Amino acid sequence: MSQSNASQPGNPVELYYTRCGSATASALAIRKNWLQAEFAKPGTILHSLRDSESLETRNSHYHHKQTGMFREGGNIPPIWARGIGQETAVVGITWLDEYQGILVRKDSGIREIADLKGKRLGVPLHKNAVIDFQRGAAQHGYETALSLVGLKTTDVTLVDLEAPSYDNQDGPRATQPAGRRNVVLDALENGLVDAIFLRFAQGFRLSQDPRFHEVININTLKDPLLRVNNGTPRPVTVDRAFLEKNPEVVVRYLAVLLRTAEWAAQNREEVLSLLAPEDGGATVAEVIGSHGHDVHLSFEPKLTPEYIKGLETQKDFLHRWGYFKDNFDINNWIVSWPLEEARKLVEQERAAARSAA
Repeated sequence: MSQSNASQPGNPVELYYTRCGSATASALAIRKNWLQAEFAKPGTILHSLRDSESLETRNSHYHHKQTGMFREGGNIPPIWARGIGQETAVVGITWLDEYQGILVRKDSGIREIADLKGKRLGVPLHKNAVIDFQRGAAQHGYETALSLVGLKTTDVTLVDLEAPSYDNQDGPRATQPAGRRNVVLDALENGLVDAIFLRFAQGFRLSQDPRFHEVININTLKDPLLRVNNGTPRPVTVDRAFLEKNPEVVVRYLAVLLRTAEWAAQNREEVLSLLAPEDGGATVAEVIGSHGHDVHLSFEPKLTPEYIKGLETQKDFLHRWGYFKDNFDINNWIVSWPLEEARKLVEQERAAARSAA
């Protein structure tokens, strides 16, 4: 563990948190105010990336250029940022499965994956996005599904569907404007495409709509590597310079996530109620439909070989599809000691609590 420390009396360490609006340990810790409380202590100042007045700072959620930023969420932006040379480190990974489905119109005559051969599959295109992770997610979903029956994406027609970018004005703090249409869903309903790929609770909700037929729910596949996509697995990243200068801050951040995961495992109902607004205003039933009955057990950051292999699978996909030119070794991106130190810290706290009881 590095002993360097930029935190000195009168010179507090400034750090930023950002997370996707979805089911993450960070989201729970923020909703419970545990993250804010941890770094309200002397020596640190915690900022929400979304609250920055600078678009470039807010867009660090995607390109990871803001030093002192902790990110937990979808893996395409951090993998892409590392792939184009951003010096970051993965200090934890969570694995939380989510709904991934391919839907067609009920009257399309398409019933199985093999029926997609020669058909038009919609792919969102956000031209002004820093990194079009929604596009990458759809491409990966189609590739996975087609591979199950020996097909490739060259056996179908991928149709670009131009969509308003989610980060060209407000960065990750942007919310879906009232009345904005889902261009992918519109294209399916209007017959511009034959199939679309959807994720999260919204996707699960539409899979239950009698107007549509679900060709596949990738989330039900037994092989976890076939379920890999933008939301699975989810790395916890920080820039290496900050990690080297402020190792104890990184350890404390991870300790908050570990405590949050421990709490979540014992409080399923509250977890579900907290996740519902994070997942696009979903109902509890839709959260369960999207993430499974045991979602509350999925928040512990780990660096197991299986989790790392999942991240490598996604990295290899993005490189193969040209999202970045220079490949990199996933193991060189992983820094394991902060999580080990965080586990020790949490155990010391637990032992102290037992002694005081």
